[in-house]
Amino acid sequence: MVTLRRRWPLLGLVLGALLVLIAGLVILSSHRAAPGTAVLPAPSPIISSEPSPSAASSPAAGPSPSTTSTPVDGMRIQLPELGIDLPVVAGDGVNAPLYKAVLDPFLAQPGSGSRSMIYAHARNGMFGPLFRTRLGEHVVIRRPGQADLTYVITNYYPHWPVNDLSPLKPMAKEQLVLVTCTTYNLNDPRQVVYASPT
Repeated sequence: MVTLRRRWPLLGLVLGALLVLIAGLVILSSHRAAPGTAVLPAPSPIISSEPSPSAASSPAAGPSPSTTSTPVDGMRIQLPELGIDLPVVAGDGVNAPLYKAVLDPFLAQPGSGSRSMIYAHARNGMFGPLFRTRLGEHVVIRRPGQADLTYVITNYYPHWPVNDLSPLKPMAKEQLVLVTCTTYNLNDPRQVVYASPT
């Protein structure tokens, strides 16, 4: 009887550790993907969860939806130093398809002498490499049947506040703005890159 009483604490400790180990394995197995399967959250809006009321209603905020910008057929954006090469498609100012870049519909066309914005998801094969952006790198807009447009990156903000919509304001000189997310949370900062023509 004395031997059993001395072993109770040790037996309780071993059983407790075993229960913690089993609970940990259960939690890990519930979060683990099948071998070879990448688990990524569903794409979320790049710019905001809803179009900015000022962008939709204010004439100073850009063209009205009836005069939205649409990219030239076959337009591509390339950042040679970062290995980015994506087709540019028309967008709604909020959502982005996978493996494509989107021309913001409420700002100007690249090459029009005003501000243009292109956005994409921050994933490999999209704008994910923007995390390694350096000033002086190049952005090339290829437009079939027209001259390529070349820009140089002049400003890079890795943590732009999500509630600062100043990149969405038009301006009276040529500028290209690139935008992508920093996380999957809609309230987290964005990456914003400003580029000027060379």
